[in-house]
Amino acid sequence: MPKADPGKIKSERFSDYAIRFLFGAGIALVAAVVGMKLGPKAGGVLLGFPAILPASLTLIQKKEGKNEASIDSIGAVLGATALIVFAVVVAVAATGWGVLPGLLTALIVWLLVAVGLYFAVALIFEREFTAP
Repeated sequence: MPKADPGKIKSERFSDYAIRFLFGAGIALVAAVVGMKLGPKAGGVLLGFPAILPASLTLIQKKEGKNEASIDSIGAVLGATALIVFAVVVAVAATGWGVLPGLLTALIVWLLVAVGLYFAVALIFEREFTAP
């Protein structure tokens, strides 16, 4: 099962956090410029990009190797897929059933999709994924 180790925060270097911050800020800046030039819909789509992902994958690859970075990238794709399903369910259900029932339905569907994808990939690779 995934786990967190808050003590690892102290072991990270400031430069690692700075790289993540700069990647996130750069992606947000690009989204803002695109939004100003092409409209808020285009900028909003880019804001959905996980801004910290490129920096995190770079740091993981540098510290733990390419295999660990590839596992994390699979997790990012699975998470993004579940969020897309959530957005589609909200868009469809909220207009037909109302906001609160639509959000609750989307939350349940998101949870089922996210957990289902996690276990499907774990079965495919026949290993247990754990957070570093």
